[in-house]
Amino acid sequence: WLRKMEGDSRQQHDHEGELEPSMELEHAIGFGGKIRSCLLYHPNNRDIVYTAGGCVVIADMSDPHNQVFLRGHDDYITCIALSPSGRYIASGQQGENADVIVWDFDEKRLVYRLQSHDTGIACVSFSHDEKLLLSVGCNSDNRLFVWDMSSGLMTGQSAAVEKTDSQDIRCAVFGGFLKDIKRRDTQNYMFITAGQRCIRLWALDPHTGAWVHQGDGLTSLSHVRDYTCICFSPDRKYVFVGSTTGDVTVFDTKAKAMADSKQVCQGGVDSLLVLPGREEGTYLLMVGGGHGALTKLHAEGAKLSFVRDGSTQLLGGVTSLSLSGDGEEALAGTSLSYMYRARIDDLRTVLVSENHSDSVTFIAFPPDSSDRFATCSTDGTIRMWDLSDYRVLCKGVCKDGGVPYCMAFALECLLSGWSDGFVRCFDAETGEMLWKMSDVHRGGVTALGVSHNHRFMVTGGE
Repeated sequence: WLRKMEGDSRQQHDHEGELEPSMELEHAIGFGGKIRSCLLYHPNNRDIVYTAGGCVVIADMSDPHNQVFLRGHDDYITCIALSPSGRYIASGQQGENADVIVWDFDEKRLVYRLQSHDTGIACVSFSHDEKLLLSVGCNSDNRLFVWDMSSGLMTGQSAAVEKTDSQDIRCAVFGGFLKDIKRRDTQNYMFITAGQRCIRLWALDPHTGAWVHQGDGLTSLSHVRDYTCICFSPDRKYVFVGSTTGDVTVFDTKAKAMADSKQVCQGGVDSLLVLPGREEGTYLLMVGGGHGALTKLHAEGAKLSFVRDGSTQLLGGVTSLSLSGDGEEALAGTSLSYMYRARIDDLRTVLVSENHSDSVTFIAFPPDSSDRFATCSTDGTIRMWDLSDYRVLCKGVCKDGGVPYCMAFALECLLSGWSDGFVRCFDAETGEMLWKMSDVHRGGVTALGVSHNHRFMVTGGE
């Protein structure tokens, strides 16, 4: 986080009448890629929405200095959703005050604070017409609510799973209106919830609050999975679901039964997109794997098949996939906190940003410069940043050194102290490790300083 001091015109008075300086948040560097579906592409094709701790960040991809922060949570955000037109953002948090907050995107303001959940929110989803919002609590909360977006009032509620089931809902998505036997839309809204060894169909009459389908299980026989992500086909005939075992399963919504399944990737399926195919009744799937693979699948009806040359490798598990407004590219976020733009047709990727994937332990500026700075993190990396556009100039990595505790600049070198007792020197221009000094301190090097003439260094340890 970068903060700057505000001028005297914005200073505030404390209780004794003395002037108290205030801090204005100027820019946030960081992206929590370990949360699934936490990076969203706005339909305007310019802005992205993502989570950073307890804050929702709206960033302009064409202007790195243009950021807006939506602050209303008092604990970590666990899920986020964007309405189809981009008008609303919904975010849910963990903790004692497990609120769901609905934000107005254009006005950047809080619209509703929904306070009926306890302990945490697992997932949120908007209906196709933005009239309803679904919120599902975590396992200890075990409650499901449907909210009316015109009033902020509850229009339906239920237990998320049966009390006798030790199951956990991890994902949920609206699927338009429920169809009757002749495949015509009714007035009832349909959605699917899925998670640990379960996938269920729901349908609600929003006018009466009556459940037409209340958690009807979809038949899968012996095919039992822990599901992680879910998407409807554009025509709502099928539901495509990813699992921790790395396969994608297809369910027929009319038959309420499994239609096909295919093993896609290693490390589980963490994200999923479903797009219309070139021919009627066909679909294109983008599958994000836990080991970093981004894979394309072709579906003819419910039958899945691989696409030739339809895979690319990203850094970190692909935890978020979000389609652009024009449908030409997808925004991908990974567990190692990388953001990519990937073209749908050929999977060519462009790196949008990179960040530390764990706690930042130290920050240092060079003695003769204020336009760049260095950070180190418990993820075992050291990064040099450019303050003009907040991009990474270079990165140093040590996979077996433990945690870097401290840093200091010495000419064009960056000295760092590590938890394994080593001092390591990196080139501040390239990030290359130049040399290392072992057994400096038995309990790790926790402090490091360089003399003014850059000839000596002093270290401290436990």
